[in-house]
Amino acid sequence: MKRWTLNLYFLRRFLVSFLSTFVAVFALVYLVDMIEVSRRGLPGDVGFDTIATISALRVPAFIEQAFPFIVLFSAIFTLVSLNRKMELVVARAAGVSVWQMLAPFAAGAFLIGVVSVAVYNPLASFAQSKAAQLQTENAGSMQTTTDRAPWLRQNGNGIESIIGAKIVADRGATLGSVTAFLLDGEGVVRERIDAPVAHLRDGAWHIENASVTRIGSPPVNEGERVIPTTLLPEYIEQRLADPETISIWELAPKIEVARSLGYNADAFAMRLNALIARPALFVAMVLVAATVAVRYTRIGQSGRMIVSGIAAGFVLYVVTFLAQALGSNSVVPPVIAAWFPVVAAGLFGTTILLHQEDG
Repeated sequence: MKRWTLNLYFLRRFLVSFLSTFVAVFALVYLVDMIEVSRRGLPGDVGFDTIATISALRVPAFIEQAFPFIVLFSAIFTLVSLNRKMELVVARAAGVSVWQMLAPFAAGAFLIGVVSVAVYNPLASFAQSKAAQLQTENAGSMQTTTDRAPWLRQNGNGIESIIGAKIVADRGATLGSVTAFLLDGEGVVRERIDAPVAHLRDGAWHIENASVTRIGSPPVNEGERVIPTTLLPEYIEQRLADPETISIWELAPKIEVARSLGYNADAFAMRLNALIARPALFVAMVLVAATVAVRYTRIGQSGRMIVSGIAAGFVLYVVTFLAQALGSNSVVPPVIAAWFPVVAAGLFGTTILLHQEDG
């Protein structure tokens, strides 16, 4: 009974620390992102409420990427706080091993991981897709860009063209800040079309408020232009849609459909495997945090612990980023790329703890 009381106490402290860190990071990221979105918007064209809404919808996806480090720092802060109050020292004196002390932290991290994958991820994906839609709707007055700046070459009804966009919404079916080039029979550009929005419907891109530029002529607003295409929606989604805008519950069916059509779905497979591995990654973060914060230190040495934790988090971020890049580009199987940071962090934490405890 006493052991359960101690475990619940440690678990409660860890969860409170996680929620506090989560709220602080969310507020900071929201403020920075709102400033960034405001900087891109033109004065008078986009209201503050729209900017605030777009930022609020974008932030959950950003926070999702920072989840492992929030867990890491929450565990470090909790262990440092317990050490300062001598609570870990008393627990060790009572015969509680380091593994028994870390059990409630690992259980809490695993629980956070499951909730983040099963509940938070679908909500964040939905919010990010809505933010992309709002950005697309305001593409005419907001100079919003995305990390993915795709170009697609297509041919339909004998018309060859290239289309690209700065904003991708509706998983590739809606584009914002569109630029299209129509080619002649020899592959030379004959027209350039610029427009705020384009929708894929009935085998064609319907470009709204199109501004058409021809060689030797000034731009002319021709209203709606239609560019036929033979590209399938599944292909466009695989090429243009950001995997982070698709929830875990939708990834597996889309991967199966894409592969049945002969498309490369490794980016989506990487995202799926990374989400599946997330609870285990959070547990590994607790082990890494314990390597720098579980031993008793004087108050003046706490800063060294935090710096060590930041260094460990940075190294893990680099390893995770490289693994995801390799898995998404078919260099390494997505399963291996997703689980390598988990195994590496877990083995590192376990080895250091064994060395500290047993020599």
